[in-house]
Amino acid sequence: MGGKPSVFPRKETKEAKVMGKLAEANGGAPENASAAAGRLALKAKLLIATALFFFAFGANMVFHVFNPFNIGISPLIAENGRERTGRRLEISFAYDRLILVASNQFAIWIEDMAGNHVATLYVTRYTAQVGHRRRPQSISGWVSAAQPGNMRRSELDAVAGATPRPGNYVVIWDLTDGRGNLVAGAEFRYFVKATMYIDDDVVYSGVIRMGEERWAYYPVPEFSNPHSELKAMIANVRVAFFPN
Repeated sequence: MGGKPSVFPRKETKEAKVMGKLAEANGGAPENASAAAGRLALKAKLLIATALFFFAFGANMVFHVFNPFNIGISPLIAENGRERTGRRLEISFAYDRLILVASNQFAIWIEDMAGNHVATLYVTRYTAQVGHRRRPQSISGWVSAAQPGNMRRSELDAVAGATPRPGNYVVIWDLTDGRGNLVAGAEFRYFVKATMYIDDDVVYSGVIRMGEERWAYYPVPEFSNPHSELKAMIANVRVAFFPN
C-alpha cells in the first residue's frame, strides 16, 4: 500500500483571486495589493455613507439645489407674469432660496372656519410626494390639514411644484375647493407656512371675508423660533381680495 499520497489541486478562493489580480495590477507586490484593497474598502464605505445621507435627507437637497430648470411650478406665477381678472383671492410674497438641507419647503392653503381643509393652492413637490412621510415636521400644518397620504396623485400634481427661483410670486384662489366646486360661505382662513430648516417654521395666516369690496393687507409672520436667522425665506406676504 506504499506510494505517494494523491495530491488534488487546491481551489483558489475568491479572496485569493481578488488579491492576485490586485497584486498583478500593482507590480506583483503583496504590500501594494493590500494597500489597493484598503483603498477599495474606503471607497465602498464612502459610497455607503453617501447613500445613507441621501436617503436620510431625501432627494430634497439634490433636487432643489441642482434643479436649474425649475420644472413644474405651475401653481405659482411671477407677480407681474400675466393679467388677472375675476372674483378671486391673491396671495403674493417674496421668496429667497436657502442653500440648506431639510429646508425650502412651503405650502399655501385654505381652510373653512371650522378648520377643515378646503383647497391647497401650492405646495413644494418634495413634501407633497415623499417628504410628508420621510420628514413629518416639514410644513406639518399643511400635512395635518390636507392629509396628502389620502390624496390622489393627480390632486397632488395639480398643486405641487418645484422650489422656485428667488423672486416675487403670487398664487390665486378662484374660490373653489379641491374638486373645482365654488365654495359656499363668506369667511375662510388662509395659511402660508414655510419650513426653513428642520422644524424652524414661519406662518402667515388670517381670515378671508368675501363680500363686494376690494381689500388688501400684510399679515404679521409668526415664527416657531423667534430668534431664527432664516427670516428672509418667505417675506412681504400680501393678501388681497378682488370681488370682480
